[in-house]
Amino acid sequence: MILWGWGERNVACGVEEREFCKNCDQEQAFAMRLQYSYGHFYHLFGWVREKQYQLVCPVCCHGWVLNQASAESKLQAVPIPFHQRWGWLVMLVLAVLIAVAVLLHGSGA
Repeated sequence: MILWGWGERNVACGVEEREFCKNCDQEQAFAMRLQYSYGHFYHLFGWVREKQYQLVCPVCCHGWVLNQASAESKLQAVPIPFHQRWGWLVMLVLAVLIAVAVLLHGSGA
């Protein structure tokens, strides 16, 4: 049985900016969050399909989309788990290692 699928998450980035909210009609501490979607194989080998940084009002959830490069410059690290960002690369390396081991074992017999 092959277990694969898709998922979506919203992650708080821990960055706040004071901005005027049009809906609340007052200044609020807008929080930056990352909304991303990912694919996975066995929930271990994942890849990011798309990501979007947003600045959101904590009261009414009104906000806007941020430029990815400028948003990531404000962060110490991208808050996506390793297995969901680079899991596909780990799977590729494991497949190559298994293929090499099979070829070496087959030629040595």
